[in-house]
Amino acid sequence: MATRKAHATPTRASGIGLPDSPEDSNGCQVGELFHLLGKTHVLDILHVFTGEGSGPRRFVELQAQLSMSPNTLSDRLKDLVGAGLLPRTAYNEIPPRVDYEATPKAYDLQPVFLSLREWAEKHNLKPEPAAPKAAIAVTL
Repeated sequence: MATRKAHATPTRASGIGLPDSPEDSNGCQVGELFHLLGKTHVLDILHVFTGEGSGPRRFVELQAQLSMSPNTLSDRLKDLVGAGLLPRTAYNEIPPRVDYEATPKAYDLQPVFLSLREWAEKHNLKPEPAAPKAAIAVTL
């Protein structure tokens, strides 16, 4: 009896199992971006790095500013570094120092964040009242 080998989907640095070649992606990059941005605290972290007065930030500074657990912050920073949105710079000092800073790729998301802010100011996330059934007309 022949056995089949399980085929593993390659994972990117962000930990998301998606194809790496542009021919295979067919829009998967947008899905990957939404998956990354949808993770808890990712938008908060990016807001810190791409907002006014942004610049290099240290881990402890981010943790205090965002009131996050160290494990969660570490995981999210790894995701953002893996996606190329933040570089990690380690310094050979005692105590050890690590800085993170937004890349141009991260700054390119600012118009997206601005659009989302404008949408949120215009709309809300509450359900719209249902239109009366008699008022709905279908024309062909």
